[in-house]
Amino acid sequence: MTNKETTGLLPVKPVLTLQAAQRIIARAEEEAARHDLRLSIAVVDDAGLLVGFARMDGVHSATIDVAIAKARTAALFRKPTEAFAEALAGGATGIAALPNMLPFPGGVPLLADGAVVGAIGVSGAAPELDAKVARAGAEHLSKEA
Repeated sequence: MTNKETTGLLPVKPVLTLQAAQRIIARAEEEAARHDLRLSIAVVDDAGLLVGFARMDGVHSATIDVAIAKARTAALFRKPTEAFAEALAGGATGIAALPNMLPFPGGVPLLADGAVVGAIGVSGAAPELDAKVARAGAEHLSKEA
């Protein structure tokens, strides 16, 4: 079934499972290890609620909430947090006042059948590396879905 089909009055949509979240996290951990990074990795559902989380050994505790916030931003706004960082750098300062907004690279939506089913958020390295690891996790779902 695709997200365009309906059952009665309600559309049917793909849902992010715990198993999928764990695989996404595992792929992100592999990418982090390739770059000798220690990170926090969060996966949330399409409502921005936590489904899975990993805190790699040696990463500082502040990264926990940041990873979750990046994932939540990407899920709720349905675009990579890097886009908001670029907009903010371009002068769109109003976005910083939006609820559930963390405009730093490292949050990437998760897609299945063309629908956003959640997002991954990564924190603990330079913003570009956080984003790279998050993309690796997100691409894993795209290949598996």
